[in-house]
Amino acid sequence: MTLAEQEPTEAAPAATELAYQRPMDRVLVHRRAVMEVFVTDAVRHGDDAFAVAVQAPRAHSYYNDHTQRPALLDPLFLLEAARQAVTVVAHQWLDVTHDTSFLISDWTTEFTDLTALRARGDAPDELVVEVTARDLKRRGTKLLAATLDCVFLVGGRRAGTSVVVAGYLSRDGYTAHRRKSRGSVPPLSSDMPRTRTGTPVAPAPVGRERTENVVLTDVAHRPGGTAALRAVLDVPVDHAAMYDHPLDHVPAMALMEAARQAAVLASGEPGERRYARAFCATFRRFVELDSPVTVSVTPSAGERLTVDFLQDGESVCTAEIEVAVLPDPDTGGR
Repeated sequence: MTLAEQEPTEAAPAATELAYQRPMDRVLVHRRAVMEVFVTDAVRHGDDAFAVAVQAPRAHSYYNDHTQRPALLDPLFLLEAARQAVTVVAHQWLDVTHDTSFLISDWTTEFTDLTALRARGDAPDELVVEVTARDLKRRGTKLLAATLDCVFLVGGRRAGTSVVVAGYLSRDGYTAHRRKSRGSVPPLSSDMPRTRTGTPVAPAPVGRERTENVVLTDVAHRPGGTAALRAVLDVPVDHAAMYDHPLDHVPAMALMEAARQAAVLASGEPGERRYARAFCATFRRFVELDSPVTVSVTPSAGERLTVDFLQDGESVCTAEIEVAVLPDPDTGGR
């Protein structure tokens, strides 16, 4: 489906009481740097319904590094907006303590109105993420798992949805779980070498302008084979956005960026006319920092591509990505 073929989406009411004056406490979204906090306010509308205000950055070295013209809000920024929104809701209203680790098992996102996602350029873009919490599983008062349904509202227009299935572990529980599942203490990203493991793909074919934001190396196209493309995952451990603070695994957001880049690359050039409009990911186990990860892309149903992450002979994460073809700017969008 091209952008020009999409039908306009009926406007939805925005949460007018939300404010955009300042970022919320960075602790609420598990961030160390204040500049990585994009939520500015949050309100509760009912027992299980919430609204979170988000302001997009205008000069971010990662989230504003994309080649689409006219520019659209980066889909990875929108995923991060949803992640921050559901994290705020969990801490503010679902009794999840600040030392709790969030473990995402499934994450499905679809952007249904790409015209609503066109960046303004002359001012910061602001949006609302409406969150509904369901299927809450508790042991006493302690939340163990939940499903969080999100709706993106941009300028009052419903631009897409995101569903996050998450589990919650205490700090001690997380440490014990990691050691048991791995069989040893995992290294931290801050202790890993800060060198690339291979030759990064050129930024333009994956819709980026900066090499430091490319997370695929040693790409091999396989025309006519089972896999359309194979590559090696290489997320720079000193990347200020993907590793805002030390982690003992490759974060879900970095995997989704790798899946986006792989799908855009496999769908064909030019990268500036490719936009990842749907993500459907299953995270089976932690992706370790000290073992190579292979990324493979195979055609799926319809316009979707399946991106599989393999580590130590096992599939650790699978994502289905749908890539939309944007209008050629030289034709005026026709």
